[in-house]
Amino acid sequence: MNSIFQLYQYNRKINHAVLLISMYCLALLLIRAKITQSIYLFFLIWNLMLAAIPYALSSYTSNHFSTIRKEYKGVILLSWLAFLPNSFYIITDLVHVVRSTGNLFYFDLVLISSFAITGFFLGLLSLFQVEQLLLKMNLKSKTTNSIVMAICFLNGFGIYIGRVLRFNSWDILSNPIELFTTLFYELLSKETILFSIHFGAFIYLTFLLYKNTNQNTTNYDQSTI
Repeated sequence: MNSIFQLYQYNRKINHAVLLISMYCLALLLIRAKITQSIYLFFLIWNLMLAAIPYALSSYTSNHFSTIRKEYKGVILLSWLAFLPNSFYIITDLVHVVRSTGNLFYFDLVLISSFAITGFFLGLLSLFQVEQLLLKMNLKSKTTNSIVMAICFLNGFGIYIGRVLRFNSWDILSNPIELFTTLFYELLSKETILFSIHFGAFIYLTFLLYKNTNQNTTNYDQSTI
């Protein structure tokens, strides 16, 4: 518990904002449950928790980079890469809005969008932290950018695995044979390639927007000191 509190303190301003919007998401979900007497959409809580795992891993690595053993860094980064698609996958939960009718449609639109935006933001934030770690490892800027771009397109493929093929991160351990056999054949599919490029490009462009906005804000803050 103490280590979780310390991790929260490292990026307190951002974490406080994430906690605040997460509470807002939960409040909307509870209000919906009260109105409809249904726990439908409660799976969004689980999806948001999965979306937070990569951010927790990248935050821990960023703040303990110099003390983590080299072999452990590799394990953590591979785990991070396996869970990162969950952060961006949550945006596809917007498909559930079509099941809502009447006035509930707009309520559900805001509700699901709130979860999706929060999860997607956590993914961008986590990707930015890993990019900074790669730069700390003395990789060239172009090389780092190429790696980040590749990760974005891999996440596009990861979203396809989750939304279309209905696999999840845990299947790497619980159902590896079926997972990798299916992926082998899917890699040859035009639909898979186009889906991965489509979502990968969207993730990469929003990441560039986030990064440039973040840098411009930082420069502005420094110039006003």
